[in-house]
Amino acid sequence: MTDVTVSHEPADRYATVTIDRPDAGNAMSPTVIGDLRDRIDAVAADESVRSIVVTGAGRTFSAGADVDEFAARADDPDAVLAYLESFSELYTDIEAVPVPVIGRVNGPAYGGGYELAMACDIRIASTDAELCPAEIRMGIVPPFERLVLELGEGIARELCFTGGVLEADAVAETDLFSRVVAPDRLDEAVRAVADRIAARSPNAVAQTKRAMVRHRADGIARAAAHRRALDERCVRHPDFAESVAAFREGRDPAYE
Repeated sequence: MTDVTVSHEPADRYATVTIDRPDAGNAMSPTVIGDLRDRIDAVAADESVRSIVVTGAGRTFSAGADVDEFAARADDPDAVLAYLESFSELYTDIEAVPVPVIGRVNGPAYGGGYELAMACDIRIASTDAELCPAEIRMGIVPPFERLVLELGEGIARELCFTGGVLEADAVAETDLFSRVVAPDRLDEAVRAVADRIAARSPNAVAQTKRAMVRHRADGIARAAAHRRALDERCVRHPDFAESVAAFREGRDPAYE
């Protein structure tokens, strides 16, 4: 049984890809990341699909990385780095598919979950949604590149330095979300945007996405490459192991 499901009604021109691990906060293990990449690529190849909706089951979008996966790799920094790199590969895939990807942000999006939302072309959130660059709580550098572009450096720096939480309704008028609606109106809002995309030329939409991704891709790529180099320092530092242990044990970390 897979933890990533796809639903596509014949009458719809969009498909929904769902992380289905609600009991684990829809955390993304290496298997989940691989399944997400496979499902998104497969759906994007279907000419009847004009957009893809990405969401999480239940009331959480995604808690991001699975902390148990960090713990299992605590003595192998190279394995931790490979796990972190797999997130970047997923986000790159989302930007590479020719159809728009809509983030249906139904609840908390932490760590890799917030960056998954940020990688989507369009983000539509419920008022229950929260974004948090929680990687700093694990002793590693949060993926900040898209957050800076969408929200500006001031707020992005505070969030990334503190691991703070940004509530969707607090940024409803910014570029972060195109819409913030009540939870019971979320599906309606997503469908409305997907239907409008489906009414446009698929070729023109694909070329427009390609141009818009290219417009900002070089800056993101340079910043991400530098961040990955810094992450290597972080995962080899004692603070990383202490952060993971403290999180799993439900205590405050004791940094030296």
